[in-house]
Amino acid sequence: MALIEVPTPVAVFISAAVFALAHLTPGEFPQLFVLGTALGFSYAQTRNLLTPITIHAFWNSGVILLLTFLQLQGYDIKELLQAT
Repeated sequence: MALIEVPTPVAVFISAAVFALAHLTPGEFPQLFVLGTALGFSYAQTRNLLTPITIHAFWNSGVILLLTFLQLQGYDIKELLQAT
């Protein structure tokens, strides 16, 4: 069986699209695609899986901190999340 070789940028963009789609949140596709692209290129550059894992952890931590801050300011987080 012959494997098809795909250039790295094409592979990263395909995997970023799959990453964004896998979250099942169409309204968040653009930012998840950007994150997936950053994760893909970070792995392609370093060949170290810890790099994209760390970036993903910082991203998730940032989202949690932002939502916590907004909640402490009196915003209804459930309402904000449903609006997206």
